[in-house]
Amino acid sequence: MDTVSETANDSKLSVRYYGEKTESLGDAVLHLTAVEISLDVDADRDGVVEKNNPNKGSWKWGPNGHGAVLLVNCDSETTYKKTLDSEVDEINKVSGDTLLNLFLLPEHKLLKLFLKDYIMVVGTDMLTEEVPYLGGKTELAFFVEGLRFPDKDFDGLVTINLSLLEPCGKGFPETPIFTDTVVFHISPWIMTPNTLKPVEVYVCSTNDNYTFLKSIKNLVDKCGYKLKICYEYMNRGDRWMQDELEFGYIDSPHHQFPVVLDSPRDGDLQDFPYESILGPDFGYVTRNALNEKVSSLDSFGNLEVSPPVTVNGKSYPLGRIIIGVAATRGRNMTQVVQDFLWAQKVQEPIALYSDWLVVGHVDEFMTFVPAPDRKKFRLLLASPDAGYKVFKSLQKKGHGEAEMFPGLPEVISVNEILSDKKLQAENRYVQNCIDWNRDVLKKELGLDDEDIIDLPILFKVLEEKTGPRAVAYYPDMVNMIVLGDQLGIPKPFGPKVNGRCALETEVCSLLEPLGLKCTFIDDFAPYHKLLGEVHCGSNVLRERSPFRWWNLEL
Repeated sequence: MDTVSETANDSKLSVRYYGEKTESLGDAVLHLTAVEISLDVDADRDGVVEKNNPNKGSWKWGPNGHGAVLLVNCDSETTYKKTLDSEVDEINKVSGDTLLNLFLLPEHKLLKLFLKDYIMVVGTDMLTEEVPYLGGKTELAFFVEGLRFPDKDFDGLVTINLSLLEPCGKGFPETPIFTDTVVFHISPWIMTPNTLKPVEVYVCSTNDNYTFLKSIKNLVDKCGYKLKICYEYMNRGDRWMQDELEFGYIDSPHHQFPVVLDSPRDGDLQDFPYESILGPDFGYVTRNALNEKVSSLDSFGNLEVSPPVTVNGKSYPLGRIIIGVAATRGRNMTQVVQDFLWAQKVQEPIALYSDWLVVGHVDEFMTFVPAPDRKKFRLLLASPDAGYKVFKSLQKKGHGEAEMFPGLPEVISVNEILSDKKLQAENRYVQNCIDWNRDVLKKELGLDDEDIIDLPILFKVLEEKTGPRAVAYYPDMVNMIVLGDQLGIPKPFGPKVNGRCALETEVCSLLEPLGLKCTFIDDFAPYHKLLGEVHCGSNVLRERSPFRWWNLEL
């Protein structure tokens, strides 16, 4: 016997036959080809593709789980005439694409994706392809890009098969004699809570918000973060930066980048997320309501996320998404957006009742701030009861003639506020609505009363075409911007005692013991009178969570 074959048809293995008398009867030559095929990915999620991991063909959540992670290629390497990278059939950068190795030994065929030279092998219009064997030991590197986020009709799992095909003769199709399989999970879109470190603050410049903009700039400069200003040529007078977009990110062992979710509200800011934020390593995603009516509840002041919580033993290390909906019939966030949020899985959403408000956003009555103890945060809730407590205390101490809105046309005394029976009835209704949400949040976030701080805020009820709905009576202090331990809070223009606003004094007494620093920002004319506040007019890009989503126990 000679040495084993190294290439096909090299006739290296020969057999000689002998008769009974050891005479030679003839020679036979066997053509043997040994084939090893392996389709390899980073199944153990350490950022490196390993050889033939036994768990590569399935997905398992958790720190001891397995299965490769894939990013949606939703950024844009071009800055002029932008197009999402996932919408073009070529790539020029691979840092965001998962490496997949194909290891082949002798002769047969195969599949597709992006080959090493960034030529598309398999895509939306071509689901299979042959890759010829080129001889000898061959290893082909492929780069895989995701095209869609998880959604109602897509669980995020993608399977790629490599089959070895055997010719069956002329006129017959080739048949598979071996198949290797790998499984990817598309990274979900992940929101960032107020407790994560800010990176950049976004705000609009309009023809009437110079003082507000200057206050925001001073606060951001003091914190040492970046500031991105959207000027009027882009915003066209639309100042509601929070409502147009929500920042999140996608994550894998080998790469991660922020992704902006563009709301379906499509106001005059509608071009800003795509034209000014989308770029290299900054992705973009949106959901369009094709057969649904878009309402105010589709603006992203109605989309928040809690810090990490544990509820009845179940951990939510990335927090939980919070949206506002109608209690029964009424305005709702469009189903296409809700379906998208629920499908991400890693921040299981909570639905609150927000349709009692004129604008209808959850950020009008709640927010989260960092804290050094307990659960490392506090939930702040607007509270008419706390507001009346402040005003009654002022009256009791002889400050009944102190004026609300000093220096403004809306000036009114403490005594007048407390004697307004209609306002009291409206605020009892508002308090009931907030208390209903308080109970939901306590249950769904595992909170105690000690984890909640009530801020003194009164509301008033307006008669809308669809019924009575509430707005803040004075600037809504819960609608703040959170920048680490620095808070940018709407200036409430409360009654002054000893030269200082009593409402500001009360809020500082509640928040400063947590190590938080309060800056009160005048947003009365350019925001409050238009039914919004500081949070509505700003947005914050934050660092990603240190927790990796695939380590969740689902």
